[in-house]
Amino acid sequence: MDESGLARTDLGLFLELNRQDPALPAYRRLFLALRRLILERRVGGGTRLPATRSLAAALNISRNTVKSAYELLQAEGYIYTRTGAGCFVAELPQTPQGPKSSGQAPDLSTPAKNAAGSSGAGLLQPAVPALDHFPYRRWQRAMQKSVSAAGLLAGDPQGDLKLRREIVRWLGAQRGMQVDADQVLITSGSQQGIYLVANQLVSAGDKVLLERPGFPGSERVFKAAGAKIDYFHQQDLDEVESLGEARLMLLTPSRNFPLGHTLPADRRLALLDWAQRNDVWLLEDDYDSEFAAGPALSAMFSLDIHQRVIYAGTFSRTLFPGLRLGYLVLPRSLLTDFLNARRVIDGGLSMPAQLALAEFMACGDYGRHLRRMKRFYLQRRQMLEAQIAESALAGLPVIDAGGGMNLCLKLPSRVGESKVDDQAVVALLTAEGVSARALSLFDPEEGCGLVLGFAAQDRDAMRRGVAILERVLQPIISAAE
Repeated sequence: MDESGLARTDLGLFLELNRQDPALPAYRRLFLALRRLILERRVGGGTRLPATRSLAAALNISRNTVKSAYELLQAEGYIYTRTGAGCFVAELPQTPQGPKSSGQAPDLSTPAKNAAGSSGAGLLQPAVPALDHFPYRRWQRAMQKSVSAAGLLAGDPQGDLKLRREIVRWLGAQRGMQVDADQVLITSGSQQGIYLVANQLVSAGDKVLLERPGFPGSERVFKAAGAKIDYFHQQDLDEVESLGEARLMLLTPSRNFPLGHTLPADRRLALLDWAQRNDVWLLEDDYDSEFAAGPALSAMFSLDIHQRVIYAGTFSRTLFPGLRLGYLVLPRSLLTDFLNARRVIDGGLSMPAQLALAEFMACGDYGRHLRRMKRFYLQRRQMLEAQIAESALAGLPVIDAGGGMNLCLKLPSRVGESKVDDQAVVALLTAEGVSARALSLFDPEEGCGLVLGFAAQDRDAMRRGVAILERVLQPIISAAE
């Protein structure tokens, strides 16, 4: 065929060129314009394209621009060449015609919906450390030492060996865990660790037991894996046999979030025996027990002689959220499968942050920082409790979470004939800049309440937050009197 098919679309080609992003290279704009004409059948299959010199002259562009556009069209299969005859439009299958996209968000798959979440920041937000007291210079020194040829190369998918050794040393001293560095797998925060556990050990339809109160993020992970979720409270472990069969149980034996409960030794031992007899994996989530009141507690992992416990820890709470480093301590029987999964998921983590953290721990800065923050968080907790006691909120019960970075303010479940909705209260607080969390979000059976963070709040920030709490909760307080 001759070039008449394209000649009749010269105006269309000019218009298509003008529609393209002017920031793109000229050859790319021409490629996109020609591709659109081809896909919309304005230039039919078998049509011979103009010679590069002719089209360049017609469009007042360089011949090299046209040649580059043609080469890209040919590479992607939109045109083909015949020796001595030129370039021709390929015969492409008919594309289905339908309504244009509405621009609305697509309908996600069930796992994607289960994985959806939200985040925010503000006054009295839980789980945010005191970044105003972070040892920046010490951390910068550790980061500088991590900048080397080794730090610029891809590292071991299991995680930097020096960091794993420092974690082993820390866990031995603080948690009574006698493990080897080859049992430690570095993760992108504890959430990725929990995802790896779900990915490797849980199949669709498997029963998973989750502690309440508990992190909604953990629940989303197992729902996304298709697990059948059942819930338990720590008091349910008095009758551990009543739990029935399960594939996995996730719990926080050292310090529950957000209430701070600790699982006593007799229940831990009974649970370990039950897990062994029923072939249940126990996932021990130790998210911030470094800040628990009193001496450091031994991990349940340290009591496990049957290799049924997987231990998950994180540095995002103890240092800063942007670090995104955590770890799993695995039974040896799981190491190979988890490492293979790790290679598939991301192949390993960035090395500089791992090397810096290893140095930060090795020189003692990590331990010193945590000891200082434990004392400091106690002071800030007492400061918030004092401000609440001196405010109109004084009549509301305060649940001391046993140290950590938050406390709970209980709300009446009913005021007169009306039920109090703590999540609706949180929505009002959020609009005012207070990022408290609803207690019912972590356990609908626990009743109404607010989870308040104090670690990142100085005196003035607490005062502003408490004043907003007073204003928003005033109708509830007045009606309850």
